[in-house]
Amino acid sequence: MSGIDFIQDLGLVMLVAATAAWLCQRIRLPVVIGYITAGILVGPHTHSFALISSPERIQSLAQIGLVFLIFSIGQGIKLQRLRKVGLPLVLATLAIAALVLVGCRLLGTAMGWPSTYSLVLAGMLMVSSTAVLGKSLREANATHSRFGQTALTVTALDDMVAVVTLTVLTSLIQLGQTDSLVVFGTVIRLKAVIVTLVIGALLLVPPLLNRLGKSVTAEVRSLVIVGLLLAMALLSAKAGFSAALGAFLLGAIVSTTGRGEQMDRVLGGLCDVFGPVFFVAIGMLFDFRLVADVWPLVLGVFLIAIVWRTFAATSALLLVGHPMRDAARAALCLTPIGEFSLIIALTGVQGGLVPESFYAVGIGVCLLTSLTTPLLIRKSSGFGGWMERKQPGFLTQWIGFYHEWIERLKHRRAGSLLWKLTAPRMVQVASLVFFISGLLIFARPLYALAEKWLGADWPVTSGLPLVFWFGFGVLLLAPLIALWRNVEALAMIYAESAAQGRAKQAVLQPLFEKLLKGVASVGIILWLAVLVPFAAFPWWGLVLLVAACVTLAVVFWRKLIRLQSRFELELRTHLADSPFTDGRPVLAGLTQSNGRWDLNLSECTIAENSRAVVQPIAALPLRELFSCTIVSIERQGVTIPNPVADTVLFPNDKILLLGHDENLRRAERWLHAEAEVAADKSETPKLADVGLEQLSVPATSRHVGKPLGELALNSLFGIQIVGIERDHRPVLGPGRSESLQPGDQLLVLGTPGQVNEMAFWLST
Repeated sequence: MSGIDFIQDLGLVMLVAATAAWLCQRIRLPVVIGYITAGILVGPHTHSFALISSPERIQSLAQIGLVFLIFSIGQGIKLQRLRKVGLPLVLATLAIAALVLVGCRLLGTAMGWPSTYSLVLAGMLMVSSTAVLGKSLREANATHSRFGQTALTVTALDDMVAVVTLTVLTSLIQLGQTDSLVVFGTVIRLKAVIVTLVIGALLLVPPLLNRLGKSVTAEVRSLVIVGLLLAMALLSAKAGFSAALGAFLLGAIVSTTGRGEQMDRVLGGLCDVFGPVFFVAIGMLFDFRLVADVWPLVLGVFLIAIVWRTFAATSALLLVGHPMRDAARAALCLTPIGEFSLIIALTGVQGGLVPESFYAVGIGVCLLTSLTTPLLIRKSSGFGGWMERKQPGFLTQWIGFYHEWIERLKHRRAGSLLWKLTAPRMVQVASLVFFISGLLIFARPLYALAEKWLGADWPVTSGLPLVFWFGFGVLLLAPLIALWRNVEALAMIYAESAAQGRAKQAVLQPLFEKLLKGVASVGIILWLAVLVPFAAFPWWGLVLLVAACVTLAVVFWRKLIRLQSRFELELRTHLADSPFTDGRPVLAGLTQSNGRWDLNLSECTIAENSRAVVQPIAALPLRELFSCTIVSIERQGVTIPNPVADTVLFPNDKILLLGHDENLRRAERWLHAEAEVAADKSETPKLADVGLEQLSVPATSRHVGKPLGELALNSLFGIQIVGIERDHRPVLGPGRSESLQPGDQLLVLGTPGQVNEMAFWLST
């Protein structure tokens, strides 16, 4: 009856999660707190209310929930944004993680802990909670502020740090070793696996999704997409890392390539269901009685999360050029720990790296930081100003000099011809090295699978190793040739740069170029020697394989180059900017003007019953009452920047308001208020009354030849001209300069009364 038991457990967990979410929404708390608390109350460690007592079944629920939760988090990461946010914030995120690690190592040394304790604690505190931070910034109306945007970008990058940390811990648990060399080797292997999975998925997933959208039923599409998610999780697990890695990478890839909406139609509901299941399940695994024994440690780690992480984030942001005020405010936003921290703590406990008390510490600190974050964000302005006032004069001067030096360095690097020529090729070389390494890492489990199916003596005695590695060598030829061509180009550029202007340039340049190629050749041979399992076949087999691969490379050199070029073009196409990959809207010049104007941006979605529905912007008292301006409107994925006064608002329009914080909150309350029921209902048309009608322009009309902008039809009648059919050719969305012509068929949007008034007006 294990199947029935699983259904029972899953149903109970979903009902508990729904109840907890409803209660948290009512009392305005983060729903994550509700899920975890509900899991604690109904888990096996609470005997009075325990509904599920089997830890094995709880683990199964947690694993299923983890894959879908991490996939949804990965969808928030777009690879193009890494380029848009720039190197400074990436370096700041790494610096925060490094400082947190140093602080935890110092704490561990003072407490007499083993190194694994410090490593797991650092992993817990390296990561801020995306869910808690996003909700707290929205409530504080600070989502579009400079410090809010900085914090949101860093916490998104934190998710990537968390995936790396979780994966490294999983690998260390499997290896049973935690020394520095093992950790370093694991990180290198992880980079190779990530690059390989990303490149492979970018080449395979988008074409597959395109084909699914055209030729198969929704049922088959759903099965394939869920299968892709589970396959990516399985591949990362087979490579010796966490299954969460594959789920995260697939989420980032579908978001990067603009296929997020297609995935959402299939996996959106599953992620909404299984994400809460995970949080409830990890709450069930928590023994609340442990808190009584470790509450001093909980408070201590909570203070470290607030004080040390704030110090680390402020220092890191100052290091990459942010002013003190913004750095301190963003640092306070980055204090909450959440979903990834709990996953890391649970992984460390289950892997035997740390005692069970660490999981209790993680739960306690998560709950405390979730409660304090909204208060810290509200107080961040005063804290940032206090930090700016209290810093010593010499520190202010040195920070100013340092930031000026950073700006000069940026301009110098941007103007360096050598940097422009070599930087892209260095990135390609690194990517190809990691890609080939990842393929070789995956080769071993693939060979084990082939040996299990075919046997080592297929097709002849001891023939499988030769056949398998010959095929794998052919697969590696194209990327190896691409790697060598980039090495040749770099050697030529650096040799020319080094010999330029010297007396014997004609002799030195080719000599230096050959030297660089020789060093690179030795490095490539040593690198492949480490990764290729030469012991799998005899020496004559190795010689035969190398000779066969070299012969194929020489014969098909040009075809392999074209194949590699096609793959690179395909990758660039998928990574190119698209309308689906933009981040949050940012208004140019806002951050520079904030010192004088103190302006902010706020998003507001127009509800169906809002008083603003079917009203032109000019009819809204946003400027008169609140001094707010509508910067843009997003309607069904299309952005209308700087809309004109006669633009009409419709349900689900997302508007971007510009103004002071308090005025923005008042304007949002006004926009969210429901329309009042007027005595004369015709004064306030409802959406149901609005429709499309066709009107003909008589040849005798006195309005013939006048442009639409001059006629101001929206102000006169409250209607919009959606299209004009002229000489059997439709013109959608005519502009203000378009004039009326005899016989035009107008497609107008308005109520029946408004359309009748306009028809009479046209006939005069």
